[in-house]
Amino acid sequence: MIELIFICILSSLTLLFLSLYIIQKKANKVIIQKTLEAMLIQQLSSNTNKTDKDQSNEDFLKFVSDSRDWAYQYIEEVQEGLNNFITDIEPEIEYFKEYGDLGSMAPNYHSMKKIAGAYEELKKLLPEDYDRI
Repeated sequence: MIELIFICILSSLTLLFLSLYIIQKKANKVIIQKTLEAMLIQQLSSNTNKTDKDQSNEDFLKFVSDSRDWAYQYIEEVQEGLNNFITDIEPEIEYFKEYGDLGSMAPNYHSMKKIAGAYEELKKLLPEDYDRI
């Protein structure tokens, strides 16, 4: 008889603890869901509330980055143009240094054509409105 009472008490306590466990799991699930929703709303509001200063800072950094890229590209083009000019014209200049003063001779047609072509290529590196600055 005592065993039957003990089994009844044990099974009722087991059912009580099981029901409390299930209720607590559901409550935890709801709390976690609400916490995640609150965090998501907070994150979205902080992203959409960018101040004008933040936006202008981002725009300025983009401008600086784009300007730097353009400047590096321009420097590379100018250095390449100068290198081509030096490579093309150096033999004529060296010849003139060595023999040009002997008879005050004028440069020949081929040398002047080569110098003029290299000069025109070098002029292309300058901005179009450079002579008006």
